[in-house]
Amino acid sequence: MMPAYRDTARDKRTLLIGALLIVSVGAYFIGKNLFFTSSDTVRTSTSAVTDEQKAVPTVAPDILLQKIHDGEQLIMLDIRGEEPFALGHIAHSLSVPISSLGNYSPAQGETVIIIFSEHDPDVFDAAKNIMSGKSFPYFFLAGGFEGWQAQDAPVISVGDPNSFLDQSKVNYIKTEEYKQLLNQVPPVFLLDVQTEDNFKKKHLKGAINIPLDLLEKRVSEIPAGQQIVIYGENSFTSFRGGVRLFDLGIFTARTLEGNTHLSSASGLLLEP
Repeated sequence: MMPAYRDTARDKRTLLIGALLIVSVGAYFIGKNLFFTSSDTVRTSTSAVTDEQKAVPTVAPDILLQKIHDGEQLIMLDIRGEEPFALGHIAHSLSVPISSLGNYSPAQGETVIIIFSEHDPDVFDAAKNIMSGKSFPYFFLAGGFEGWQAQDAPVISVGDPNSFLDQSKVNYIKTEEYKQLLNQVPPVFLLDVQTEDNFKKKHLKGAINIPLDLLEKRVSEIPAGQQIVIYGENSFTSFRGGVRLFDLGIFTARTLEGNTHLSSASGLLLEP
């Protein structure tokens, strides 16, 4: 009976050791995965990252989007040039020519994000060389602006009336329907996106002027939870204003339809 007892004890020890090894190996890989998950959020990106991009610190589009939502102190510098920036860019990013990138210094506590185009490797290489000598924290957007778009992340669009997507962003209101809202409480927030000079010449009574080109910068002046009606000097500017508000996350705004709202034929009160 003694030999049988020793075999049974040995088997139990073997099983115990095996179980401990399994737990240890599992813990190792779990810990490894957790480590690389946190590391990858700031140092690596999607599968679209090129070998050249791997040579610089990068942040994945989905992680950058989360950091923006979390309110982290970020300064996003878009080096693609003025024209592509105007056609579409990440909200609150700044258009900075590559020639001026080396002169930029972030505020204390800010992390710099470099937004580039995958289609312009020369500009990327120049930015990589410029940033390599910087001591402040910086990251390149993995996959460039194209990588951001591929994730369907929000973009500030120029407002193309021929774009089905941009058209879908605008919710119109007819002049007669707007008139019915004039005496409601609380009052409608009437947003005029004309240029300042045009606003001074003629605008709807009670309107607040935030020019279209300044709308992104001054979006915090638009009250949350209040009904918003937006218009410009013509239907095109009104349309672009509606698109801009949608891209800035204001989805309840309504855009005055047509071109007659600033004429006496509209029946609306005009100033001055």
